[in-house]
Amino acid sequence: MARPGIITRMLAASALCAIVLSGAACSRVVNRTAERRIREALPDAIGPARQYRVHVENAPLRSVEGKFANVTIDGDDVQFPTGLLMDNMHIDLKKVDIDTGKGKVRHIGEARFIITVSDKSLDQFLAGEAPAGENIRKTRLTFADNNMVTVTGERVTILNVGIPFRLTGPIRAASPTRVEIDPRRLVVAGIPFSGGVLSFFKSRIESSLDLRQFPVPLQLSSVTAQRGSMTLSGSIDAEALLSRAQAGK
Repeated sequence: MARPGIITRMLAASALCAIVLSGAACSRVVNRTAERRIREALPDAIGPARQYRVHVENAPLRSVEGKFANVTIDGDDVQFPTGLLMDNMHIDLKKVDIDTGKGKVRHIGEARFIITVSDKSLDQFLAGEAPAGENIRKTRLTFADNNMVTVTGERVTILNVGIPFRLTGPIRAASPTRVEIDPRRLVVAGIPFSGGVLSFFKSRIESSLDLRQFPVPLQLSSVTAQRGSMTLSGSIDAEALLSRAQAGK
């Protein structure tokens, strides 16, 4: 027969295991609730999207308190204010405090973003557009390695003859809120370098991702282009993001 002391220790160990497992399960329930609350606030705080995914990683006791060290958000086909669809917007939030009872986000310590835009999305955004007085057809935009972007197409003359044109150059961060095709390294063929067609497409590409139009202030730190896509990364004004999430608009 087991001695009482051993039985007591066994029962205590079993109870401790039950508490630990219960805490972990409770933590996951709290985390899922927080994920849902954040996900519901995202269309108003950031913009409409095909879908948002939210994941919370946290220690059990901290989750119960509503304090989350790391929250990751991924949005697919997020609508940019200009009308461009961002293929993916990834957001990392640090030190998030949520009132789990009221379902309100109380504090966001830090927020960073990574935006991915495919050349297919930007190509669709530009499709059918042309400067006033010009007839442009067969327009195509592509991204390549080394930050290069290329636009090709045909400029149609009054005799309905298509004259091929091509403009290509590296894309870069021109300011903390704006990207541009570097004019110093822009190569143009088939159209005048100072013509309206060149200015039109350069301007449309650059304005399509003007971060000043985003619902909350973004600070751009890097822009890179590789075959098939462009990536922008930087920081989000955490207080402004919090205000929109709380206001629901």
